[in-house]
Amino acid sequence: MNEFLSSRYVEVIHRLALGIEPIDAQHGRRLSYSLQMKHEEELLGLPRPPIERHGSNLFSLRYQPGVKTLITLRIFDLETPRYDPKYDRRRIVPRRLKIPILTRADVENQEKLDRQEFRRRIRRPAFFPGAAYDSGATATALRGRVRRGGEAMRWARVEAKLAGQDVGRAHGDDRGEFFLIVNARAVTGSSLPNPLNIDISVSGPAIAVPHSPEKEKIDPLWDLPVETLAAPGSAVDKVATGENLPTDYTATVTETVTFTLGTSIYREFTIP
Repeated sequence: MNEFLSSRYVEVIHRLALGIEPIDAQHGRRLSYSLQMKHEEELLGLPRPPIERHGSNLFSLRYQPGVKTLITLRIFDLETPRYDPKYDRRRIVPRRLKIPILTRADVENQEKLDRQEFRRRIRRPAFFPGAAYDSGATATALRGRVRRGGEAMRWARVEAKLAGQDVGRAHGDDRGEFFLIVNARAVTGSSLPNPLNIDISVSGPAIAVPHSPEKEKIDPLWDLPVETLAAPGSAVDKVATGENLPTDYTATVTETVTFTLGTSIYREFTIP
């Protein structure tokens, strides 16, 4: 029995299992850079239902055989579908997200009550500036590198606070580099002090991840932290927005850095 058309037609219905709108963490709107979005298992050569990219820079996964209730996606800035750090355009920092998905039965039951139910299946993860992010020449920013044990620390997290207020965040890349742009709301106003003394907190795993050239050769993203998004329909998801640190990121160092308005500076940090 058809759901929408008369019985003289053959009806095929495609339903959205997951919609993803990548968000530019700096500007709070849809990211303009085209990204790659791949299932974790594809690295092992296992077939998975495709994540379809649309011209509007939105991604979708339709219900079909093989769609599970929990999937892990790798999202990165390359033209090719397989990650290679040599070809990373470094406009954003990669993320590795575990995303809960509603069952098709749950969706179909809810659609009978609410045609706007599809909104629960849309996720908006934020992506943070990489070394080649297109920023204005007058941005108040900090380019930095994080070291640990004498080597670059991969995948650091960075938070900036001015008088206790959050004024910027950044994600570090595989080379230990990060690019933090101070929020516009923190650098406007007639009474704003110049220079600015901002507290910069840099975080990493509680136990240092050992350097592993062999693992990096097989899988360059092997140690990128896996972050689990909130349940579908959650009003707030601070993992998706990048506000929550990965669960084991408890090693932190905080330093006060002096910024000059409209200037980008450089600083290195060391986590014990």
